[in-house]
Amino acid sequence: MMSKFSDHATRLVERGYSVIPIIPGQKRPGEFKSNNWTGMNGWQKFCDVVPTKLDLEAWSHWADAGLCVALGRASNLTAIDFDYGSPEVRAVLEACLPPSPVRKMGAKGYTSFYRGYPSSSKKYLIDGVSVIEVLAHGKQTVLPPSLHPDGMEYRWLTLDTLEDVAVDELPEIPSDIHERIIKALVPFQTKAGSLTVKGSNVSNNSQPAGGNVSRAGDDTSYWRDINDKAMASLEVWVPKLFPDAIRAHSGSFRAVAHWRGGENNNVSIHPDGIKDWVTDEPMTPLDLVMRANSCDLEMAVQWLKASLGMQTDIVFVEEDFIPPVVVEKSKKAAKKDKNILSMPDANTALGMLVNHINRTSLKPQPELAIAAALCAIGVLAGRKYRSPSNIRTNIMTIGIADSGAGKNHARVIINRLITDTLGAGAYIGGNKIGSGPGLLTAVHRHPAMLFQLDEFGMFLHAVANRTSGNHYLTQILDNLTELFTTSNDVFRGTEYADQRNRPRFDIVQPNVCLYGTTTPQVFWRALQSGNAVDGSLARFLVFESKDSYPDSQELIEIPPPDELVSLLARIMEPIGATGNVGASLDIGSLPPPGNLVTATYDDEAAKLFEALDKDVTKTLRNNAGTKVTSFYAREVEMTIKVAMIHALGRDPENPIISARDFDFARAIVTHSIQSMIDGIERFVADNTAESNSKKVMELIRQSGFISRTELCKRTQFLGRDRDTVIKHLEDAELIEKVLQKTGGRSRQMYRVKV
Repeated sequence: MMSKFSDHATRLVERGYSVIPIIPGQKRPGEFKSNNWTGMNGWQKFCDVVPTKLDLEAWSHWADAGLCVALGRASNLTAIDFDYGSPEVRAVLEACLPPSPVRKMGAKGYTSFYRGYPSSSKKYLIDGVSVIEVLAHGKQTVLPPSLHPDGMEYRWLTLDTLEDVAVDELPEIPSDIHERIIKALVPFQTKAGSLTVKGSNVSNNSQPAGGNVSRAGDDTSYWRDINDKAMASLEVWVPKLFPDAIRAHSGSFRAVAHWRGGENNNVSIHPDGIKDWVTDEPMTPLDLVMRANSCDLEMAVQWLKASLGMQTDIVFVEEDFIPPVVVEKSKKAAKKDKNILSMPDANTALGMLVNHINRTSLKPQPELAIAAALCAIGVLAGRKYRSPSNIRTNIMTIGIADSGAGKNHARVIINRLITDTLGAGAYIGGNKIGSGPGLLTAVHRHPAMLFQLDEFGMFLHAVANRTSGNHYLTQILDNLTELFTTSNDVFRGTEYADQRNRPRFDIVQPNVCLYGTTTPQVFWRALQSGNAVDGSLARFLVFESKDSYPDSQELIEIPPPDELVSLLARIMEPIGATGNVGASLDIGSLPPPGNLVTATYDDEAAKLFEALDKDVTKTLRNNAGTKVTSFYAREVEMTIKVAMIHALGRDPENPIISARDFDFARAIVTHSIQSMIDGIERFVADNTAESNSKKVMELIRQSGFISRTELCKRTQFLGRDRDTVIKHLEDAELIEKVLQKTGGRSRQMYRVKV
């Protein structure tokens, strides 16, 4: 399904901008759920981090979605709205800033774009009329060709757009922009108080001499007064913020934390304090309003002061205010809506383990936490659970993030949990796998085995390089592939001539799980196209961090929740277990029938899997003979594995795979397959000529827009072949040459052709 968002988002993301969907014909970010558009809760997070490929793929299918760019840190971008005002006012304001090569038309004026972002967003008004607004971190601005509420299409006023210009090519926003604006506007005051600044954190030294500027100020007592009054008047504003809040004793309330996908009333709002009992997070009233309304501090202040009947000291413009969104829906619908999220449900063992890993991390990596947690639960459930089609929970994942991103944390937590808390250290394999026979010896010792490997990219390069002559290493990948395939059968090892000293290893229903971590550069360099075709890589799920360097949080050490430990223990010893985990892992025979639990489908999930199977068959037919078929051929199997792990962590004795389990699993598997296919298309080559072409393509793609001179400097490794490679890419219409006008002669530029 095509939309404004799907047509333009990819290009903007390649330029480095954080883009999110807009409700058709409106100015606010939204979500398309149950065939209806609603406001997007928590969209401000995309001002800090760019959306994942999973997010973008889901949004691209939303009907008629417009798009906006999230301003601030993630995009490193500020937008300046020039609104009403006399030509004289407009002239002095434009003189405050360097000219921008990218501008869009607005309803009242135009918007210019700049690199960087000041500390806060502010709107400036003369006699109550807006003349200029600085939109910085925490704000967004709608992009062409989205529809304006009055029916017109937003449009660009310049030849270049954000799709053509990377943020590094934009002029930098002056660090003293607010001081410049106030100084420029002072002469246009016609009466005392006529210049009004709508915004927070205006520094005390920014007030012009003799001027009278309304402002919130920096004094923390300002926020304290609002919070104190709110804590003393919960009954006035809490029911407005949470219409479904439950009144408790002593004038307190309990509410659902809908911003984190909560279902239970776990937020306590008491005169003595506010706390989210799931995350153990204390909050002020302003914190709570920002979370519940998905708004910034400025809007939270306006909402809370208006609810408390306090006089505002900042000019309030109605069109800028985003009220809380209350969506009436059944409990069944509410659960289904959660499946569009990439995080597992909080009431499952998987969700609890992911939350525990993130909660105890200095720099949380949610994507990597999911990858590690899937393997941990998958190995504990091994040889005990099966799907109706006899698929097992053995799973292999790859976590990708830059160096220094904290990739080791999930491994440490899982090692402690399985070895120390659960007393099941036999499930944990070594940190390295030295050879194919070494791998089989370990799995023969304990058929359910989890390997957690760092530097997985280099490991993959070694085991996939069949020209090295080291068959002991290449046997590792072969054995992993076969062990994966025979999880519901018998792995029959190699027959050696010396049977007495080297007997054949037979392993009944092996359950090998593997979690590897690597950097993107090393991982993509390690791929060999042959492994894509033979299906080795198709057995891995790829999870790439959307933010390798998130803000640090308080580092705490807390034990895993009792409920999580209980669920994992029940997963290890399901129906019919003897109480001795080791006994159920007898390598010489199949597990007793009583120890095999079948995870069934509910009616809706069964229909979804049936439809998926038909879609995959059609895709395979359309792509027969290509490198992608090995990935699609595993799509149904991998979706069942993830859905089963998600479901059994909710009810280990009677796991029922529901539609929401399917949706969670499908989103992960689809994202992984697309990531692998995209990566192979961009990085993997069968020969030197193809490799050189892809290197140049990636260089241009990462630059966004690169001059001929710069491209020549950065491709000196090609030597005399450089012009041949560039010409080949032009002839194949993979890149295009553009002439950019400058003050003097035009410059020859290159960009990847869309």
